[in-house]
Amino acid sequence: MKIKFILIIVLPFGLLFNHADAGSFYNSRGFGELKYFSNAQAIGMGGSLVSMPDNFHINMVNPATLVFIPVTRLSGDFVHEAIWNKTDLGKGFVKYTNLNGVSFAIPIIREKLTTAFGIIPSSQYDYDYQITGATDDYEFAKIIRAAGGLNKISLGFGYAVTDYLSLGSYLNYNFGKLEQTWIVDYVSDLFWDSSDQLTRKMWGINYTAGVLVRPVSNLYIGASFAANYKLNIQDHTSNLVKKGSLLFDVDEYHAAKKKINMPEFLGFGATYILKKKYRISSDFVYQPWNDFSRDNNSLIDYNDEYRFGIGIEMLPASNILAKYHEKMSYRIGYYYHMLNYNEEGSDKVAEYGITAGLGFPYYGSFGRIDLAFRYGARGTLPNNPVSENIFQMFISISAGERWFYRGSN
Repeated sequence: MKIKFILIIVLPFGLLFNHADAGSFYNSRGFGELKYFSNAQAIGMGGSLVSMPDNFHINMVNPATLVFIPVTRLSGDFVHEAIWNKTDLGKGFVKYTNLNGVSFAIPIIREKLTTAFGIIPSSQYDYDYQITGATDDYEFAKIIRAAGGLNKISLGFGYAVTDYLSLGSYLNYNFGKLEQTWIVDYVSDLFWDSSDQLTRKMWGINYTAGVLVRPVSNLYIGASFAANYKLNIQDHTSNLVKKGSLLFDVDEYHAAKKKINMPEFLGFGATYILKKKYRISSDFVYQPWNDFSRDNNSLIDYNDEYRFGIGIEMLPASNILAKYHEKMSYRIGYYYHMLNYNEEGSDKVAEYGITAGLGFPYYGSFGRIDLAFRYGARGTLPNNPVSENIFQMFISISAGERWFYRGSN
């Protein structure tokens, strides 16, 4: 199967999945819920990917692992999420479905030098809340809606210095838009409805550096560092009023550009290959959100965020005569995630859960479809404002074909 055929598959899925009903309550603060990875293989193993040597996965966190990609690859990632939430006042349900990233890699010198390009989400900022009330028996609804988030375009390379050491780097362009709307909607036409909208555009540049060391043949140790950077912010607000079919623009305001200091990212991981049949991998990633500041003024509304994950994968059989189910990959994992959410009167918010996944090869050794499931719990009552149960399904489609590269075989 040619890569151009995979493009025909990926792009319609991206259009089909480009919608969201709402997201977690905990992505309604700051820049929303942070996204550390998008590939279903890593997610199926508890989110372990910093030290993951894999022939199919285009690793957008640690570029040093790119040297393991043997052929030109294109990958598309998709996610479906369902959240059951609960507060002291009641229960709710929200869902989210979308394209979750696209990446492309070319080995220039096989097992020596590989370049890669990717577009992945860095955060998700989607929610929709509504409450009803009345003034002098005239009913109204107060609605708060928001959508958007940060995205990241990365371009970089992985280079094998020796058989036991590889290095890599990405140049990242971070960009995105947040849209937040406050609406007061009266049932009666005697009152004017009002709408206030904030549109925030964001952009900034940083870099990622990665290293992967193999001290013995079956052990890989990896580290990744993404530098802190200045995120430019430009706000635009508009105030509208409406009565019946009449709509009036009351006021518009363009705020001066601001700069926000975004924290660095640190990741460490280890992967061990057991008897050439099992792959055990673990990760720890950390972001010091206590260093988050705006125009050099520190903000105290955030905790440091960290995440630990561990997983095991049953590797596929290498025998060409093996049955199809023996050529599949089987994965299971666990993770613990401390969010950066901080609010007076609330404890810190932790998420923990289990993951599972499958890898389905196709077109010989050139393609693979990865499927992963994640189930987690986030927040507790009455210690946090909302408790949530989260179910997510991830699909990654990876295709490959031989393009130009130099190598011994």
